[in-house]
Amino acid sequence: MASGVVHPARRARVLLVGIFLVLSLFAAQLVRLQGLDAASVSAAALDGRLQSMILPAARGTITDVNGQPLAISVERKRIIADPTLVVDYERREDGEVVGTGFAAAADVVAEVTGADRADVLRRLEDPLGEQYAVLVPDASPQQWQELRARGVRGLSAEDLMRRDYPLGESAAPLVGWIGAGEQPAGGLELVHHEALTGTPGEAVYEAGSSGEIISTGLYEEEPAVPGQDLRLTLDADIQWYAHNALKDRIAEADALSGYAAVMEVGTGRLLALTSYPGFDPSDSTQTSEGMRNAAVEDVYEPGSTSKLVTAAAALEEGIAEPDTPIVVPIRVPRGGVAFKDATEKPVQYLTFSGVLAHSSNKGTILYGEKLTDEQLYEWNRKFGMGSLSGLGLPGESTGLVPEPSTWSATSRYTMMFGQGLSSTLLQQMGVFQTVANGGITVPPTLVAGTVDQEGRYVEAPLGDGSRVISEETATQLTEMMTATASPTGTAPLAAVPGYHIAGKSSTATRVDPQTGRYTGGVTSSFMGFAPAQDPKYIVAVVIQRPRQISEFGGVISGPPFADIMRYTLQKNGVLPDTTPQPEVELEFDPEEQAPGHPAGVTLEDIAIKDERTGG
Repeated sequence: MASGVVHPARRARVLLVGIFLVLSLFAAQLVRLQGLDAASVSAAALDGRLQSMILPAARGTITDVNGQPLAISVERKRIIADPTLVVDYERREDGEVVGTGFAAAADVVAEVTGADRADVLRRLEDPLGEQYAVLVPDASPQQWQELRARGVRGLSAEDLMRRDYPLGESAAPLVGWIGAGEQPAGGLELVHHEALTGTPGEAVYEAGSSGEIISTGLYEEEPAVPGQDLRLTLDADIQWYAHNALKDRIAEADALSGYAAVMEVGTGRLLALTSYPGFDPSDSTQTSEGMRNAAVEDVYEPGSTSKLVTAAAALEEGIAEPDTPIVVPIRVPRGGVAFKDATEKPVQYLTFSGVLAHSSNKGTILYGEKLTDEQLYEWNRKFGMGSLSGLGLPGESTGLVPEPSTWSATSRYTMMFGQGLSSTLLQQMGVFQTVANGGITVPPTLVAGTVDQEGRYVEAPLGDGSRVISEETATQLTEMMTATASPTGTAPLAAVPGYHIAGKSSTATRVDPQTGRYTGGVTSSFMGFAPAQDPKYIVAVVIQRPRQISEFGGVISGPPFADIMRYTLQKNGVLPDTTPQPEVELEFDPEEQAPGHPAGVTLEDIAIKDERTGG
């Protein structure tokens, strides 16, 4: 045999030994994997299949006083895809391939969800190589179930909660909204964010190669904990009615904007608080300026509704009584200005009640100037002017009551009839609440209580009341204001058949924000309460810059006031008045003998008059 040549039999034995050696190594490794290291290998494989996802917590529901939802979280799905898997998708119909890849997947997603096909295709294709793409940001659970049934490879869904607002724009500024990043951006959503926010949960599951959950695999879940529910004092029906009445009147009057509110007299609970123009809280194109809460943020010069403060101060300080005679001249010159009323009238012989009912600026000055500057200022502050209402909504203004040291020559006179100071709807409404409540002011409130995860309702405490004026003064003012909505008052259109209304109209000159001058039209308002003898509800309507029908508050705001008040009274079962309308003396006979005075002394002799002009 030649040197270096291996015998075939020996070579076969060497190869056989080598094969046995390799197989023994494989066998040993198999024994190790299946026997000694089975648990660790299995765990490693399981770990490779495990996925986790966050389970979003439902945000607490905001409801009205009767449990009707005003803000509610709705379960939705975010349709996502792994494009590296979708690229191999084959769409089949009747066993035949009718489409492949991204284009076929985009067809199915668009058909099921209504999404734009081109947009879905773009999301799949750009950027290439990524394993995560959001195809449909917001889809219904039913749409996701249908997509799953279509078997599109590489699709999955993430849970999300969308905030819906059933009352739309009528309650949007008040309730608030959820903005970018699921963060609250205003209203009660912002104020009560912590209580409304729940705690997210987590789910751990086994996923297949296409990302689908393996139904027979491991699944562990830590449930999400929903947030607390918030029950408001609002009545959704009254809120909706008030908003529509306000909206319609603004359109009829070609006005700039307006606000309306309804409040319970004894509790300060708001049954409605709305403004117009409003906004759609589900419209993501809205700007922050367009989503403000004008009903609490706007300040304006109130005008004649503020005469109620001056009248209360005069009664409390003993300056006048309801039947005090006041001779109202054609002009009242003060501080270099000849003050007049909205309409030219000859000399009038009015009672103190008549001055309020006829909303006479001149008559108000004649009795109001008997108050010192400090008294006038302090009474405005006692009634809440220049202070927050206590409602706690974002952006609420304090208004402005200038201190006496800053007053001009005419300030004290204009402030008597509500010009030269600024306030909010809620501040002015608080004056009427104080009078209607027998002289005790109660801060307004919107939150009735909370409901926890166990369904337990916890009622929110009411604000503490404080006395501002005597019960006698409140009663006198109430009777005086019943003449306003009468045929001889300034607001007969504010009358509600069957009920006695105590109220006050106002037509205040607006400051043009561009020029700083009183050239911005007027603020037309009417506020009042009913039934006058046993007040239950206050309604306030303020309309800014009307340009049609009229400018006078009784004409512009009186009708929506009457509509809202009537609806509120009837919805809550308040029976019509059975007692006669209080008789209020609005005028006096100047030649009549003055009671309690010597013979020959007439009412004109004891009347409040302009001593500088002799009346």
